[in-house]
Amino acid sequence: MRFVFLLLALVSLVGAVRADQVAELAKIHIEAIGGMKRIEKLTSLRATGLSGIAGKPPVRFTLTAARPAKIRLETEAKGRTLVQGFDGDEPAWEFDTGTWPPQYRLMADATAKTFVADAEFDDPLVGAEKRGFILEYAGELEQKGRKLIRILVTRKLQETYAVLLDEQTFFIVARIDQRTTAGGRKMEVTTHYEDFRPVEGVLLPHLITVAVDGKPSQQTKIARIDPNPPLTDETFSRPKKVTVPGVRPADGK
Repeated sequence: MRFVFLLLALVSLVGAVRADQVAELAKIHIEAIGGMKRIEKLTSLRATGLSGIAGKPPVRFTLTAARPAKIRLETEAKGRTLVQGFDGDEPAWEFDTGTWPPQYRLMADATAKTFVADAEFDDPLVGAEKRGFILEYAGELEQKGRKLIRILVTRKLQETYAVLLDEQTFFIVARIDQRTTAGGRKMEVTTHYEDFRPVEGVLLPHLITVAVDGKPSQQTKIARIDPNPPLTDETFSRPKKVTVPGVRPADGK
């Protein structure tokens, strides 16, 4: 019985050490990307660039984001624009100029779930506890000659994914998600982050590559990030009506 109590105490001690280790890694990461003061001053951003799916020509995009989880994404190709938004409160919405009649409709559930999950402005190691994230140390691994630290992230007790921290730079260089398609197929989605550049003193990735089950799926090249652009509540909120020149609404008003 004494051995059992000793074993339980040892397990608890290891858990506490690992928790302290993750907390220390998070502090180092925050300092490595610019420090908390600079991070807090960067309350919003607007990024522009090109994004392409494997085998298809890239499309132009403009992404506007604000703390804590507001996002608006506009993609343009062949004269057609898709606008998607989430204001952090109401359901995610979208507007496709190629659809007639035009309307600001709610996103499909599966699309909205992923869109909202990716809307967090700060990475999970920044203010994790206050934001409802649980961090767990999950060991180390080596990829392409560099050592990476694996940290499990549980978001508000609803989903779990892993981030990989470079042991030299302490940048988050990858995120690994286990997702299920609408058809029920399980897949591993890995997002790689590269080309870190300062934005108001905060180092942010400008090259993002997504791989599904190890195969490249999408690549995003950010040409420019404007810090703290002028925003309004309407930037992220779903408009109530669409006005089309020459077309009267159904109610005649």
